[in-house]
Amino acid sequence: MPPPHNKPSRDQQPVATQDRGQILLTSISLGVVALLVLLVSIPLVHNGAQHRGMQNLVEATTHKTAAIATMRDALWQKTASLQHMLQAGTAAERNTHFRRFNKDSESYLAAASHLTSLGTLGDEAAAHAQLQQQARFFEPYYESTAKLIMDAAPASLVASAMRDVAANKETMLASLDRLADIQRSRVTRVMDASQQQNIFIRRLLPGIALVMLTLTGAGVRFIFLHLSEKNHQLAYHCSYDPLTGLINRREFESRLDRLIRQTRAKPATHALLYMDLDQFKLVNDSCSHAAGDELLGQVTRLLLGAIRQRDTLGRLGGDEFGLLLENCPLGKAIELAARIQRTFDGFQYTQGEKTFSLGASIGVVLIDENTSGIASVMSAADAACYIAKESGRNRVQIAHLGDHRMQQRQGEMQWVSRLKQALADDRFTLFYQPVVPCAGGSRRERHIEILLRMIDEDGTLIRPGTFLPAAEKYNMAAHLDRWIISRVMEWQAQHSNAAHPPPTITVNLSAQTLRSPDMLKFIIDRTESTGIAPEHVIFEITESKAIASLPSTTNFMLTLRGCGFRFSLDKFGSGLSTFTYLKKLPIDFLKIDGTFVRDILADPVDYAMVRSFNELGQLLGKETIAEFVETLDIADELRRIGINYAQGHAYATPAPLGNFVHAVAPRLVVVSS
Repeated sequence: MPPPHNKPSRDQQPVATQDRGQILLTSISLGVVALLVLLVSIPLVHNGAQHRGMQNLVEATTHKTAAIATMRDALWQKTASLQHMLQAGTAAERNTHFRRFNKDSESYLAAASHLTSLGTLGDEAAAHAQLQQQARFFEPYYESTAKLIMDAAPASLVASAMRDVAANKETMLASLDRLADIQRSRVTRVMDASQQQNIFIRRLLPGIALVMLTLTGAGVRFIFLHLSEKNHQLAYHCSYDPLTGLINRREFESRLDRLIRQTRAKPATHALLYMDLDQFKLVNDSCSHAAGDELLGQVTRLLLGAIRQRDTLGRLGGDEFGLLLENCPLGKAIELAARIQRTFDGFQYTQGEKTFSLGASIGVVLIDENTSGIASVMSAADAACYIAKESGRNRVQIAHLGDHRMQQRQGEMQWVSRLKQALADDRFTLFYQPVVPCAGGSRRERHIEILLRMIDEDGTLIRPGTFLPAAEKYNMAAHLDRWIISRVMEWQAQHSNAAHPPPTITVNLSAQTLRSPDMLKFIIDRTESTGIAPEHVIFEITESKAIASLPSTTNFMLTLRGCGFRFSLDKFGSGLSTFTYLKKLPIDFLKIDGTFVRDILADPVDYAMVRSFNELGQLLGKETIAEFVETLDIADELRRIGINYAQGHAYATPAPLGNFVHAVAPRLVVVSS
């Protein structure tokens, strides 16, 4: 009989069974921990990478913004140096300012090179390319203006050059501002994306905490505190200026927008001060940028000591500051602006053996329930500050809606934007008006004058007198000239065939085109590409523009005349002192100013003037054209006087160029803006 089998007790369960349970529990625990680590590490690693990307973006944006600010300061100072050169009493002073002008040019080029080395992303590339193109296009104006001043050129030439420099400066400042806006917009978009990511993570972390309970509590707390600290740091860098510790332009405009919306809901009166430091650029140029940074820190403390505790002070960029005054009537705002200026009166900055005094040009704008929005407030404040600076610096200018200077500046800047958009959208069109032979009409050419019209966004046709002043002031006229030349030469080529000889085209050129070295090549290239003959092209130049820059105009005309082109002098008689230049200008036609033509039947003086202009033109071998011929009686009198051509409503009103058909008799084609 086999021996009995003893059953093991509970305490004597096989070790293998206990080991399997422990292994299973350990495996589950390790799996939970692994899942915890995975769930925690994924958002943490992703957020860390995102933070590093945002940090790199913020650093790059800071460098780009600094480069843009340097370029902007250099443009201002270059223009100021030219003005100092012009006002210098001695050659030594003029040479000193000329050296400073060259130093400003080098500063601009160095900052532009640095900006290019930082690279461009997305929409920034187009704006940067436009700025580079403008720099290449406008830089010769600064150099030629400096040369005119150093060579003691005639005052009229220097004044014209200085006006062009001022217009070019505004165009480039607008491009620089656009680049700065792109930088701020990119940071804003990244911040918004980061905020959305943080919201997602914060929603995810409580779920992990519920699953992991106490095991994940410490991890969740660590992650939350880590992310909060990083986001706080990033938010600080995006909202505050690292140099002065003040809020930056983005945060300032955000608070301004919030205040405007609050004012609409609960009417109140507030004010905004837009401040631009006077002579700050001199410190940067005479000492160093480090000295300029130190000075900005001192100015910040000076301003903080002069304002109320509840006021909001921000650095808007460069040496520009903004001050938001809540619950402050206009009178109190003006008093505060005057107090700030008095504070600057007693302020001096010493660097080594040099001592500098500063001032501030201040623009003041009122904010109430009628304020339309942040854009209008900032635009009005900037325009008022600009006027204060242009009026002599260290002044306070109130932004009055009825101020024609402010309206003119804001209106012109709006037209620049509209013109650029219209060119991009190809919203221009051409009209024509007959020009008929009046006397001595042996020339067998077709006569039509082509007129430029802008098509507004709502389809309305806008006459050139509305937008051309802004185009000429802000360096857009040459772009319009290019558009006209291209379209008209293409039209002429399309309307030339064996049955009809090509019409002769007269294109009205702006003063900017006459000074543009690139335009000569453009005209010749377009002539070759369309196949039209130069002898069928007449360029029309307004008399005042021709004599304003006579040397460059004459060189321009002689170059194209050597290729076979002809020229016409428009608005002849409007500048009576210019008759001595007629022998120097290589022109073929004189177009008599219509202000003399329209009243020749009623005003003996106008009649005598028109007859004298015609006799002078005929004596010089020029053909004459009379504009503004409103009645056939005037046309008959012009025929008796001996005028060669006449144009005006007596014959036809302007019509779309698409309606043109070849006339029985060939006619001259005149193109103007």
